[in-house]
Amino acid sequence: MTTFDDRDLFDHVEEDDHDPHPAHGRRVGVVLAVAAALVVAGVAWLLLARPQVVTAQANGMAVELLERAQQPTDAVDPAVAQEAGVDPETTRFAVRTAAGQHFAALRWDGALCLVVVPDGDQARTSCTSPKPGAVTTATAEDGSSVRLGADGAAPPSGGDWQAAGANVWVLPAPPADPAAPAEG
Repeated sequence: MTTFDDRDLFDHVEEDDHDPHPAHGRRVGVVLAVAAALVVAGVAWLLLARPQVVTAQANGMAVELLERAQQPTDAVDPAVAQEAGVDPETTRFAVRTAAGQHFAALRWDGALCLVVVPDGDQARTSCTSPKPGAVTTATAEDGSSVRLGADGAAPPSGGDWQAAGANVWVLPAPPADPAAPAEG
């Protein structure tokens, strides 16, 4: 086995104090400046690319129900919020009916939405464009309905609609028709 003595390996490299290219230090400075500029540009791009959080005041539409602070009972499952296309920070519990829980929310584009989360079934969403007096209604299979309206929206006319809180009205299911054949 041969061994090499590398103690004097770098003794053969001569340093030239009269380097014709003193720009080496400037080159390092330029590279560092460009790298810093790229980092700053990347961070700025990330901040600008994030979706802007909408408010209940979008396009002049105010919704009293959405203006209160979100409570733990207002949160929907993140998968439901993603599927419904709503901002999970804006969900507010509206009412519970036989059809399930109903939540008011805003979509990323500012649309007013009513998210219905039935027990053991797929969530449904009904949305309307953001404007003063906007309303959206979800109707269950049994014929009952829940209506969500922006501030200033008129209560629904006709039927036996009942106020169920700020911006929310409920229409109970119609009575069963005794002449209809029984299912089974």
